[in-house]
Amino acid sequence: MDAIRTVIEPCETALRAAMLANDVEALDALLDDDLVFTVPTGQIISKEDDLTAHRAKLLRLDTLDVHEMRACAIDEMILTTTRAKLAGHFDGAAFAGTFAYTRLWRRSDAKWRVVAGHASQVM
Repeated sequence: MDAIRTVIEPCETALRAAMLANDVEALDALLDDDLVFTVPTGQIISKEDDLTAHRAKLLRLDTLDVHEMRACAIDEMILTTTRAKLAGHFDGAAFAGTFAYTRLWRRSDAKWRVVAGHASQVM
């Protein structure tokens, strides 16, 4: 378990930093081309959908504080579950709350990238 966390924590940290900075180039490197992600509204988006939203600055995060993270290996991939407090704006509307994320990381081109994920707001 510790070895898995050692591998994936820097990736999760880089993803958090890219999301906070709205760094589309970094996000492009961290998201797999085959990404399938379910956002809190239930909409399923692709990598290009996510990058387009960041390019247009539809999602602006002011806070993304991770409270807990777990990681486990599943065959050649790593599954992470994270609980984080977020605050920011989406399409001009302010939001804040605690969110749970599930991400499936796949090694591709010698780098770990998110290939699937899900986010839900939790109480």
